[in-house]
Amino acid sequence: MDANAAGLYNLLMDYQLILLIGAMVVGLVVAIKRQLWTIPVPGRPANQYQNVISATAIGLLFFVSGLLGWDLSYSHGWFQGTQWVDGPVWWQIGLGSGLLALAGFLTRRLPSRPTPR
Repeated sequence: MDANAAGLYNLLMDYQLILLIGAMVVGLVVAIKRQLWTIPVPGRPANQYQNVISATAIGLLFFVSGLLGWDLSYSHGWFQGTQWVDGPVWWQIGLGSGLLALAGFLTRRLPSRPTPR
């Protein structure tokens, strides 16, 4: 691989990492806007909200990183040992999809909010 191709490859990896972080931020903003992330109030099941948020965040991490080709198989610590691969990482896409489906299921089971009077 010549120097120009290596530089272009590194530039593309930087953009993919920026896209991954952007997708995670968008997911967090959507969760906040949909009021899935709330301050625990007495009498409300905060544990159920935490389960939804955790499943969504981890599902988005695995799904988006799998689509971008960021292999988390050998990860240790905070993203140490991760590597970029040439194509999608299908097991991460599958795991992320499963966690996002679980988050959707848990969201449907949340108690309905009382309507303001």
